Formats: sequence, C-alpha cells, structure tokens
Amino acid sequence: MSKVLIADDDPGFLVSLSIAMRRDGYEVWPAENSEQALDLLDAYKFDLMLIDIRLGPLLGVELAEWARLRDADLPIIFISAYSHIELEGRIRRITPYPVLEKPFEVGDVARTLSEQEEDAPRR
Repeated sequence: MSKVLIADDDPGFLVSLSIAMRRDGYEVWPAENSEQALDLLDAYKFDLMLIDIRLGPLLGVELAEWARLRDADLPIIFISAYSHIELEGRIRRITPYPVLEKPFEVGDVARTLSEQEEDAPRR
C-alpha cells in the first residue's frame, strides 16, 4: 500500500480525494495547509505527495522544495484548479510529473505515475 500525503487547503476537495484514494487502496494522510504537511513530513516517510499549487501559508512549490530537502526521491504531483503558468519553471525543476487539473479522478494519479515511469530513460 502506498502512503500518500495530500496537501490541499480546500477542505471539501481534501476530504473527497482522501476518501476516494483510500477506496483505491492508498494509505492517505491529509494536510489542510503547508504547516500541517511539514509536520507530517517530519514525522513520517511517504511514497507520494500530492500538493495544491495555491496552498497556504507556503505556496505548493515552496512546500515541495522543503519536502525535497527531507526526501530527495519523493514523487511529487501538483494539483490545481487555477492557472499556474508563472510557476511552471519551478514546477519542472521539482517534478517531472504533469500538474493534475481539478477536478480529476483517482485513477489519473496512478496513470500519471505509470506514464512517467514508461517515459523515463532506461539505464
């Protein structure tokens, strides 16, 4: 089972996504803001992190940069309901995964991860 940290400041979306991902077999740890997410990152090791780009008080990209300091190999997928063009450069430096636009289905998370693995260069 994959241990997933979801950081999103929209309580309704956070609850809905958490429930849906649990139904799909994920162990989900929700965080309503970047401070809660940082506390969880300090306490636990995760297999995946989903971060809302417009999270507060830190932007999602700032939270992701902190997460990278704690675990350089943590897969991070950004999620957003808003334009994120101005952050695209920072997003690409943090993660190779495309941003999932809200609303999306839980299956899109697994597809995004597997597509990226398929596209990765073979060693």
